[in-house]
Amino acid sequence: MLLQAHWTLFGFASAFLAARVYVKMAFKTGLWWDDSILIAGWVAAAATCILTTILVHDFGLGHHSYDLVILDTRRFFLILDSRATTTLSAISLTKTAFAVTLLRLTTQKTKAFVWFLIVTLNITMAISAMIPWIQCKPLNARWDVTVKGECWPTQVGTRVWIATGAQSSLYDFILAVLPWTFLYSITLKTKEKVGILVAMSMGAIAGAVGIVKCVKLPLLGSGDSYDEVDLFVWDLAESTVTIMAACIPTLRVFLRQKTSSGPSAERTTRLSQFSLSFRSAGRNRQIFDSQDIEVIRETNMSKEEIYTGSGASASGSGSGSGTGKPIIVEKSG
Repeated sequence: MLLQAHWTLFGFASAFLAARVYVKMAFKTGLWWDDSILIAGWVAAAATCILTTILVHDFGLGHHSYDLVILDTRRFFLILDSRATTTLSAISLTKTAFAVTLLRLTTQKTKAFVWFLIVTLNITMAISAMIPWIQCKPLNARWDVTVKGECWPTQVGTRVWIATGAQSSLYDFILAVLPWTFLYSITLKTKEKVGILVAMSMGAIAGAVGIVKCVKLPLLGSGDSYDEVDLFVWDLAESTVTIMAACIPTLRVFLRQKTSSGPSAERTTRLSQFSLSFRSAGRNRQIFDSQDIEVIRETNMSKEEIYTGSGASASGSGSGSGTGKPIIVEKSG
């Protein structure tokens, strides 16, 4: 069960990530920092699956402790502690990738707040990832039974991991709600707007998974390997679900472009990761640079005018990004 759950979750995450990369390469938008960080998180999740497979095959992890036959305790604890580090690294990297995506949408105070979330998350996750390696004095007393030393009680590490898990889940919910605070005012049809916002809020699912993981964490003190199976599944689920959630906005745009039809509308898709910059132009118009969301060109443009090229508005009162990306100007009347 443990390995089946691990490789199934990893398989779904891999499929979502591969589709995301394919879409971006197919539309020639290229990969950005959030993509690279997400791929790094995927590599850490892969390492977690590999280490778990070794623990199950070589040491019988997942069975009751009295059924385990551990001939090489040094190797067992080194692999077990390495798995804890790769698991926490995967969680940290995948959530950071989603937050970095939001940096492309935010400005000023909101962007500073996102940076605060990124920095504090990575600091606490780094401390958590180090616990297996610093909990004993001398350090090698953790995995070398021939070395005499003192180690922290199991409850110390468990409490730290519960605290960082709670923080991680809280940040998931914050990052899920954050797009609603500044994207709801963009000049798009309500259906399109809600679709974008819902896609951007999928990280809340990872937050819910993180809560379940926190509930399971006290099982670390049970002393029985069998009791920890659920925890091992949920800690990997947190990173793999985050990968899938981070890929949904890009895949949503791609699927809409593929499935859209109708003679009265021409749909053009520009993809990377929802980078928006907002400005105010003359006569109460709202201008936004749509580098990554759908740009819909209706044949009957009663309310919309689309300009490409230099990025200047029709009245000349607003300045574009200078990137030649399409700019939509919605008239006030």
